[in-house]
Amino acid sequence: MSREARLRERLGFFVEAGWLEAVPSAWQVRVGWLAMLPVTLSESERERARSRSTWLGQIPFRVPLQALYSPPQALAETGLYEPASHIVRHLLSVYHEDAFLGYDLQLLQSHEGGLELLRRRAAEVATSPGWVARGLRELVAWPGYHAGLVTLAERAERFDYPDPLDLDRRFVTLVGFAQFCLTLPDWPPREFYGFDLRALRRRP
Repeated sequence: MSREARLRERLGFFVEAGWLEAVPSAWQVRVGWLAMLPVTLSESERERARSRSTWLGQIPFRVPLQALYSPPQALAETGLYEPASHIVRHLLSVYHEDAFLGYDLQLLQSHEGGLELLRRRAAEVATSPGWVARGLRELVAWPGYHAGLVTLAERAERFDYPDPLDLDRRFVTLVGFAQFCLTLPDWPPREFYGFDLRALRRRP
């Protein structure tokens, strides 16, 4: 499936649900992503206080381990072109405060079975005695994080998302990001750079 088709599939879900008026173009999404990048690469004060409370939660330790567990997340992207399994692995290995989770929950909601996959995998990590699950719990540092993902995924099925609190609403939900992208100028169509023969014929 082409990137354009994947973009239409992800955001078209919310157009059909009545949450979004139109699907932005790939160019608008690329420009919007540049504006979102500083938010993507930063932490809120609440996230910082919670995510660094263990040794594995410290940046020099956790980032290589997160990339090892899910290599695609080493590239800061919108997630619109990723399969649901990659988004789930990202959420399992990177702490997000609830206010930031609306974006990824909506991404998964646009994938058939995406939220169910998150519920199942988060429940496994929350309860499993295995070394991978224990490592993921240490990596996100905050107790009860994975169990909370199960509850939030269930709510998202009903279009009930976390409160964005004081965060920038353009970047904490997928719908908010798409609405922002729709306000951006679109790249001129391909014919803009060609010859306008009709205009030439109108010259006196």
